[in-house]
Amino acid sequence: MGHTFEINNNPKKRTLIQKGFKAFNNEDYKNALKFFSEAIFLDQDDLETKIGLLLSDMANDFPTEAYGFYEFYQSMLSTQPRSAREKIQKQILELIASFDTNLNKISYALKNEDSVKAESIDGILFADFKKMCDKHDFKEVFQNLMFSTKIIFTHKDDFYNFLDLLVENDFYEMSISYIENMRNMIFYDKKINEILRKAAKKQSENTKTN
Repeated sequence: MGHTFEINNNPKKRTLIQKGFKAFNNEDYKNALKFFSEAIFLDQDDLETKIGLLLSDMANDFPTEAYGFYEFYQSMLSTQPRSAREKIQKQILELIASFDTNLNKISYALKNEDSVKAESIDGILFADFKKMCDKHDFKEVFQNLMFSTKIIFTHKDDFYNFLDLLVENDFYEMSISYIENMRNMIFYDKKINEILRKAAKKQSENTKTN
């Protein structure tokens, strides 16, 4: 038992992790992988090391997306209490793991043609959804539609707008869930990061009031 404690708190491991993230921030992904690989050898269960290792590997092919994950991770750490650190790390690992998984919680189509017909893809266009929300309460409209039809997005900005509306109307967990389950992370950019930070802030505020 004592030996395990010594290994898990090995100062060399902490130094390697620090060097790894420094290299990652400097876009030196080769050395970042080297440092995190050495750290994982010292402690195979360390969640922060796993995050660094996976992000450094991802960054070789998808640097923008990898850094997006990293920024979200740091944002979550800074807005949540230290006691939530392990939970946050596990959420980030799940988010990374979902990078290549199928989208199964929202159906959307991104088309170049503005003339796409909702009936041809069995759903309601986001533009029509917005019109309904202008006349009625967002929560009422969304809750009535979410189990009966799909919302179709013809533009990337429409999807961002939808995620923003979810957060603003206290569906922040659903907004995060949609992002986590995106199959292709090409949209994981500055705007997505802003939405995730806003959702994390709402989540934190809600936790304090309960």
